[in-house]
Amino acid sequence: MIEQRQKHALNPPVKSMNFLFSVLITITLMGCATSSTGPLSAGADMFVVSRQAGAFPSGREPLLAEALTEANTKCSALGKTMKLVSAAENTGPYILGNYPKVTVIFSCT
Repeated sequence: MIEQRQKHALNPPVKSMNFLFSVLITITLMGCATSSTGPLSAGADMFVVSRQAGAFPSGREPLLAEALTEANTKCSALGKTMKLVSAAENTGPYILGNYPKVTVIFSCT
């Protein structure tokens, strides 16, 4: 009977630790996700899209393709065609917060 009370008394802290661990893992994984900015207006029918890989990049993220897809989607929503003005990629090395990144400047014509 005493052993059951001791086991029962330990369960609430274990459950709260499991919950805390789950929350920390979720937050950590969110930091590893690819982030996107844009499309942001950069003048008359000009826009900028930027995509950056999260922590621990493999170097094989399709960032440019994803950014171009966002650009095409924006121009299609306006009933126009996307024209690429420039694209810049971060070539590495991917250390100390210098993650893979691409910036696309485009116009909708």
